[in-house]
Amino acid sequence: MISLFIDTHDKDINIVIYKDGEILDKNIKESERHHSDFIMPMLKEVLDRNNLSVHDINEIYVVNGPGSFTGVRLGVTIAKTLAYTLNVPIKTLTSLEMFAISNDSSEDKIVVIDDLKGVFGAKFNKDNIIVDNYFYKSNDEYKSYLEQQNNYVIVDNKIDFNKVYEFMKTKEIINPHKVNPIYIKMIEANKNDKGSIEPRYT
Repeated sequence: MISLFIDTHDKDINIVIYKDGEILDKNIKESERHHSDFIMPMLKEVLDRNNLSVHDINEIYVVNGPGSFTGVRLGVTIAKTLAYTLNVPIKTLTSLEMFAISNDSSEDKIVVIDDLKGVFGAKFNKDNIIVDNYFYKSNDEYKSYLEQQNNYVIVDNKIDFNKVYEFMKTKEIINPHKVNPIYIKMIEANKNDKGSIEPRYT
């Protein structure tokens, strides 16, 4: 079983190949605003390195945001196109879920990702299940927000690719046509009076 993981939500491009649940190889590159120049050559490189082709891929995992508008759109488009043309299952996870499950904390936690004007994030319980809506807050709003969250820890934004794989086994397969990006501006534009929106998993 060959599983492909794609993450382009931020400045790093993360491509990981799993074989039977173990990391076979990965290709990681910081590209800032040039993801489109690198992602397909990176995918080809990691497949060639392991004597694989796209036709050997049995399932696809993709981070569908929130994150950079261009980055998220690119990763999702490539993942859903591959899933459709290869007729293989596709599953999604959010960038916030990815960071939540990658940490070793056994406490309730807040995961946030910095934006130019503030942060977007969500609360998770000790089992890494989201317990509230996504939120987008300006820097001032976030400072006030943290003062009221004494029972939560802020976790680091690191990725544990082994934990990602284990988590993805619990996720449902999605129709490729229903795999949609979650954008920062979507969270900000649709926030309710409490400063948050309903989580979206499609």
